[in-house]
Amino acid sequence: MKKGKSTYQFPINVDPNLAHQTIMNWLGANSFELKEKNGQYYYQYYDPIVGRRLFEFYIQPGMVTINAYIGKFKKPYLLDDSFAGSVPKAAYKQTLEPLFLTLSSYNAPQPGYGTPGAPYNVQPHASAIADGTQAASGNYEDFAKATNRSYERMAVIGFVLSIVGLLLSFIGYTYGVLLYALEFYFASCGIKTKKKGFAIATFVLAGLSVLILVGTLFLYALMA
Repeated sequence: MKKGKSTYQFPINVDPNLAHQTIMNWLGANSFELKEKNGQYYYQYYDPIVGRRLFEFYIQPGMVTINAYIGKFKKPYLLDDSFAGSVPKAAYKQTLEPLFLTLSSYNAPQPGYGTPGAPYNVQPHASAIADGTQAASGNYEDFAKATNRSYERMAVIGFVLSIVGLLLSFIGYTYGVLLYALEFYFASCGIKTKKKGFAIATFVLAGLSVLILVGTLFLYALMA
């Protein structure tokens, strides 16, 4: 993974206080907490399985700048498209999308705020505004619903992966270990959603897969 912070800029034509409240609503809906390190402030979400998601924002007249990254404050990693850390990076970018769409909508002409500026600079994350996706209103409830839907999708994906992992475990396919890590990750994301049944099933199947794999490899060792 490449070190650094992914920076996103959004020209806005609304009251900066609205942009600030929108960001705070998103942070609250996604359980980010304010942190301080050597006099510098940032927001962090941490889960033992999901890992750390870090976030900084700065609002100037006509512009919002956001730094998003994983890792640690003193050791940040970009949200790029490299394979290393692809799962937590992709999950974080998906969580950011409703916020980015909403801030993008603030670039439209507003009474008393002039004309729209250039599209926001998002590298490596692309805007979904162009394909007609509806931006959120910026309310806490909307962001919470968007995050919940994302976690529900992860719960279903984890369940599908757990079935694949179970099949691989029967033939002692050791590369299935990579799948197990993904299964536990997706299940942990979906455990607090309406799809928690899928998440629980994923935990059970993943645990069973690990036991079968260990037993199969043990038998292979005895027969060798």
